[in-house]
Amino acid sequence: MEENLPLVSIGLPVFNRPDGLRNSLECLVNQTYKNIEIIIADNCSPDPEVEKICREYEEKESRVSYYRHDSNKGWGYNTNFVIEKARGNYFMRATDDDVWDETFIEKIMLLMLKNSKVSMGFSNFIEIDENDEKSKQHLENHLPLLQAFAGKDQIQNIKNYINQFEGFGKSCLYFSIFKIELLRTEFVKNTLEKEVLAGDLLINLSCLLRGELVIVPEVLMKVRVGNEKQYDTHLYKTKILNLLFMTFDYEKFRSVRLKWFYYFKIQRKIINNSGLQLMSNLNCNLLITRRMLIFHYDLICMNTCTKGFDIFKVLKRKIILE
Repeated sequence: MEENLPLVSIGLPVFNRPDGLRNSLECLVNQTYKNIEIIIADNCSPDPEVEKICREYEEKESRVSYYRHDSNKGWGYNTNFVIEKARGNYFMRATDDDVWDETFIEKIMLLMLKNSKVSMGFSNFIEIDENDEKSKQHLENHLPLLQAFAGKDQIQNIKNYINQFEGFGKSCLYFSIFKIELLRTEFVKNTLEKEVLAGDLLINLSCLLRGELVIVPEVLMKVRVGNEKQYDTHLYKTKILNLLFMTFDYEKFRSVRLKWFYYFKIQRKIINNSGLQLMSNLNCNLLITRRMLIFHYDLICMNTCTKGFDIFKVLKRKIILE
């Protein structure tokens, strides 16, 4: 019976994190869903331990294939590479430091195969820190927020996705199991190739518009946090504006705003090219505008330091979100 189940391709782009790599590979090779292939793409890791671990698993496990690039070609190229190499009709992107329950693929695929309209599947998850402890900085339970994208009304699912705060974990839908055709599009390829800011969020939105999502309510994945790479924060030219009772970091505000403005612009483009009916299109665009306003409010607060009476703490942010 296992031989009749569809092949799930697991793409594992890696770079220089041997500490978590072995544990991640153990989670993947020990999945109870056996019809898988694991494609490792090494972005020329300088630490020789990475290649050593990968070749060890390739030698002992026939379902593992290891590719090492001759130079670091960027994370976007590496992700496109594993998608192109995939032979299965289903694909999941893995990382070299996250943790999966051994039933992750089996339980998600069980739901996906029950309905041909379903093209994405994920599970509830938690964030963990470098000590494998549940992060106290993140939500206790993501399930209600994930289920908001998996209702019977697709338009409402899309509106819920657009309207949800980017920091609540919706980017983790990027670790779903996808029907491979959702990822083999020019939009996905170009978004990864250009390494667009919040590209995972944009890819999720484009995929949700093309099929249904199912969510396993159990926590079957632990997402590692606190190890994000900081690429260019040191490039900010700080220009502090002193305004009576407060100071404002204008240059940092401007730099971050420009980058995220492009993200909202691409969101609009995805919606406008989706073929939604006029009213649905208009409602989604209005929600994007609302999110932009909330984003600007957050950004102003983040870059403002007040003296004495803090007006921004008095302004209740939840009034805007509700």
